[in-house]
Amino acid sequence: MRGFTHYISGLAAATFFAALVGDLRLGILIPVIAAASAYFPDFVDFKFGKFLARRDYEIDPAPWDEKKHYAPKLVKVSELSEENRYQFFAIEGTVEDILVRGSGKVSYKVLREDGSEETVTEEYNSIVFTLNDGTGKITVEAFGDDYEFFEEEFGKIEEGKEILVFGYVDVDEDGLKLVVSDAPHPQGIADTIARAIEEAYREGERIVKIHNIRLPGDVYRRFLVHLDPPKREVRVEMGPIVTPGGVAIGGDVPEYRKYGVAKVSVPFIKTYPKPTRIDSFSGPEIAFRRAEFRGKTVVKDRFLPWHHGFSHSLTMGMIIGLVVFALFKLIGYEHATELALASMIGQWLHVFEDQLGFMGSNLLPPITKDVVPGFKLGESGSGLTNFSTAWLMIAFMIWNFNRFTDPRPIPMSDAKLLLLLAWPSIVGFAIAIVRSFRLRREISELMDYYTNLEAFEEMEEVGGI
Repeated sequence: MRGFTHYISGLAAATFFAALVGDLRLGILIPVIAAASAYFPDFVDFKFGKFLARRDYEIDPAPWDEKKHYAPKLVKVSELSEENRYQFFAIEGTVEDILVRGSGKVSYKVLREDGSEETVTEEYNSIVFTLNDGTGKITVEAFGDDYEFFEEEFGKIEEGKEILVFGYVDVDEDGLKLVVSDAPHPQGIADTIARAIEEAYREGERIVKIHNIRLPGDVYRRFLVHLDPPKREVRVEMGPIVTPGGVAIGGDVPEYRKYGVAKVSVPFIKTYPKPTRIDSFSGPEIAFRRAEFRGKTVVKDRFLPWHHGFSHSLTMGMIIGLVVFALFKLIGYEHATELALASMIGQWLHVFEDQLGFMGSNLLPPITKDVVPGFKLGESGSGLTNFSTAWLMIAFMIWNFNRFTDPRPIPMSDAKLLLLLAWPSIVGFAIAIVRSFRLRREISELMDYYTNLEAFEEMEEVGGI
């Protein structure tokens, strides 16, 4: 659930205590502590946990420029090396030597929506030249749609011309080159994720941080990470430019540099039947962990491994209640007991609401050691489940204020009023439950499929790697 939903839930928890409602009516805002307690788990994870967590790999396909805080980063030729392969940069320099102007044909594979591949051959125009920025020289190559855009933007490329070139770094037998483009090449992302999965199989765990791609104008380049266990492939698809709200506004990349595919030599499974989408906000972190799956050794993915740990446990709720009680008892707040209970319940509501999703939580550490899977009612960003939950909490607040007021502003029985207020939430949750059946079936079918996957059997026959 979103932070706003959790905050509203904490406020609703406070209104179940007549003493706290009385304080709010008098303008005493201390009961709002319960709302802060309900938001506390996400505050801890996103303000501290994510920065303290271990990362084995940081995939940054388009590093930000330090001054402008968006990509591409303006770099010097001398700063680049083979480690920057497939990353998106900009270089400013002088065209020193035109090496080739020509045309030809390029063949590349296109992945269809059904997973099939098709080889496409196209004619292209191209130009290859050397660019000197005073710190060194680098070969620049533009072809196909990128060549057309390049000359449209800069006019005819001539020796001695000063230009700002942006594209991704590549490596061939002649060394480094910059391939003109408006996005990084997805192959680098796919290669790193595949390497992390293979290392996790041998070493136990690898955590990968994938940074997003922020462009000028506060827009983002979307890309998708597909884990394909049956084919033992990691596929990365470079997508369109999107707004911070995720609305595509065009800027699709050409098909010949749209996909990156990396083979994986060990069995792995994906626990969620959708690709991981990276666009606005911070990119995700994925833990790949060696695990036993129905008698077979595989690698499993876990989204945001630092999230939904101890901070999202019922144990933490009890601690919050004790701390709030001690603190407000110390300062002499008359209703410290009620406030402590409301704060604990508010934090528990957060845990329960997140449990409706996919990630689940470690509910009672140290008694429980691992995360209990969620109920899969909807994704955390689902508008339907967030609206339904927030509406229900607001209904509780109205209901509680009414029943703790004498005479009642709404002269109606408690049960009738609650039903009247909460029916939109009831309908919303009913729709979410019906929708969840389809996703649950997909996950179940996926897991059954993994169980009988021939690739897993082959690994056992040869004794693994």
